[in-house]
Amino acid sequence: MNTTEARRQISFTLRPSGVAFLLLDSGGKVNSLGSEVTRELEPIVERLAEDPRVKAAVIMSGKPDTFIIGADLFEIRKATDPLQIYRLSRDGQNIFNKISALPKPVVVAINGACLGGGLELALAAHYRLASNAPATQLGLPETRLGLIPGLGGTQRLPRLIGLKAALSLILSAEPLSAQEALALNLVDEVVPADELFGRAEARALELIDESDFVEKQRNLYQGSFEPADNALCCQAYTLAGVDKEKARKLFAMSERSIRIKTRGNYPAQTRVLEVMKEGLFKGFEQGLEAETRGFSELAISEVAGNLIALFFTTDFARQSAASLTAKFPGNSVQTVGIVGSGTMGSAIAHLSAASGLNVLLRVNKSSPEEALERVSGHCSRLKPTGHSDTAGSDSFISRVEGVTDDNELCKADLVLESVVEDLDVKKSVLATLSAVLLPESVIASNTSSLPLSDLSDSVKQSDRFLGLHFFHPVDKMPLVEVVSHKTTSRKTLARALDFVLRLGKTPVIVKDGPGFLINRLLTCYLQEAARMAESAIPLNWIEEAAIDFGMPMGPLELLDEVGLDVAFKVASSLHQSLGERMAPPQILAGVQALGLVGKKTGAGVYSWDESGRRLRLNPDLIEGAGCVVVEEKSTPEMRLVLAERLILPMVDEAARCMEDRIVMRPREVDMAIVLAIGFPAFRGGLLKYADKLTLPRVSARLADIYAASVSCRQVSGLIEKYIAAARGFYFLGGGKEEE
Repeated sequence: MNTTEARRQISFTLRPSGVAFLLLDSGGKVNSLGSEVTRELEPIVERLAEDPRVKAAVIMSGKPDTFIIGADLFEIRKATDPLQIYRLSRDGQNIFNKISALPKPVVVAINGACLGGGLELALAAHYRLASNAPATQLGLPETRLGLIPGLGGTQRLPRLIGLKAALSLILSAEPLSAQEALALNLVDEVVPADELFGRAEARALELIDESDFVEKQRNLYQGSFEPADNALCCQAYTLAGVDKEKARKLFAMSERSIRIKTRGNYPAQTRVLEVMKEGLFKGFEQGLEAETRGFSELAISEVAGNLIALFFTTDFARQSAASLTAKFPGNSVQTVGIVGSGTMGSAIAHLSAASGLNVLLRVNKSSPEEALERVSGHCSRLKPTGHSDTAGSDSFISRVEGVTDDNELCKADLVLESVVEDLDVKKSVLATLSAVLLPESVIASNTSSLPLSDLSDSVKQSDRFLGLHFFHPVDKMPLVEVVSHKTTSRKTLARALDFVLRLGKTPVIVKDGPGFLINRLLTCYLQEAARMAESAIPLNWIEEAAIDFGMPMGPLELLDEVGLDVAFKVASSLHQSLGERMAPPQILAGVQALGLVGKKTGAGVYSWDESGRRLRLNPDLIEGAGCVVVEEKSTPEMRLVLAERLILPMVDEAARCMEDRIVMRPREVDMAIVLAIGFPAFRGGLLKYADKLTLPRVSARLADIYAASVSCRQVSGLIEKYIAAARGFYFLGGGKEEE
């Protein structure tokens, strides 16, 4: 972007009232803060200070539903020198300091997303005004990207809203609504969106006569617990809402919590505490310097690079889905029908209602209340998705209508079957739906492993049929596999994607095939854990290895979460479709004979109490299946060997999925596995991890793993092809990497 183009990103208008309006409108659909924007802002701030005609200023966005979404991540990602990032951060801090020091009132009027650098700009102003639009969200999400706030946010936020609230906001990386921000004093006032412009001008004029208020805001970012001069001693005991000793305790408690939660894998979390502590104990300027150093060092780290790449991939998936839906106006989902009111069906029904959709839930004539009670049971876990009419669980349930006749589903734009994972049962349900629904209604299956080609012949006009594979638990898992088969129309796909986006989920479009993408990979992972147990590797060592690698839970606990009954069905289906390399290990037959199901019945690999709390490894399983548990801990070296044995067969299967064109790109695999099973995001995903190991090492380790178990397993042709070409999944050779 050249300088001429950059100067068009901020317009300056002086109103007859003497209030200058700065309108931010950078290229693209949203505003971001890049170096060109901040450089353009500097002379404008100087003009605000020097022009006698300017009495006050208002900063607003020229975008309809976005203030500023944050820093320009593309610019950060391209940088290879920490000094370059250091200068970006320092220049931005200096400009924001000048805004904060202006002797004239500065009001920021926020409508839409105000995140990262956008919120840091707002913090530098003297008054923050926000609209009550559902799209208005305020937050500092940098730690989720492996970064820390780099434009003064670590220093200004605790002094404005208090240390405890600031720690929570920065470490959680979760945005707040305008009303939540008001309650924390993060914004000063909330008004309807259509009143924002007028109220901003009026409040700016009022502040001209409130010199004490503006002066207080300018002085807010001063002082420390150990001030350099006696003039600030009055602030030495109460700063950021706490005294010195309480601040120390808060930092210590946060450090312990982060150490347990991240195991050192996400350094931004620890670094942000260090930076905030530096500023509160040594002063604002020292804090800014520490922030700049931390931001610049983290920005070029491998972890931040991986997290930012995953962010781009996820955003691209959602934007691509939205782009396709826009090509079919009037095709959106307003009413969804759901057949099957078990765990998955009721959870999807509740999420749909919470997202503002009308739901027709097919229930049993004999017990309709039971089905609706299951839907209602999700209320305590589900947070509204941002729609203005989803304030309480009662409003969710009012949108769910239980119907006892299939013909009543004809009002639905999309009908999803979520019945038992049995081919004949599903075919029967789909045939019935096909006969009663209107021709324009989309029919979807929530099958987790059955190929759509085996189901589609039950549907008249099979071009309106596809798969929508949700993951358990529905309210927490952000991914949905959208599965097209050979006759699925683009209009059908667009409506399904609209539904997924309405639920706040991220879609990954996959081609039809046994187990689709995630269950093929997951089955390899879980079966390898079973083979390890079969070879007398202690169960607790297997779990420790996975958690040490960065997985959110061990594979055996995950089996209980999924349900051993479900896992057995999926494994059997994949064995039948993909052959002996997917043959379940013998130990699973013994486990199945014990009748263990998992968490939902209280007995699986683990024992579980009635509240769903994990107790201990199940002694019945240990004795009945001949498993081993030991007291001693495994060594770090052993955990690494065991982790590779668990993970690398998934790499091989992912390569086969790419060979089968289930997905086309490695970044789709990596996004999906991070979102679906919690593969450690700091590693960048499954195939990014494989590239870091190098494919020759992956192939050699796989050969050893396969030789010790199922003889028919061989390393995929795609991995061997890439090795021959001296490339990886992302690394194309010659210093090039896939964009």
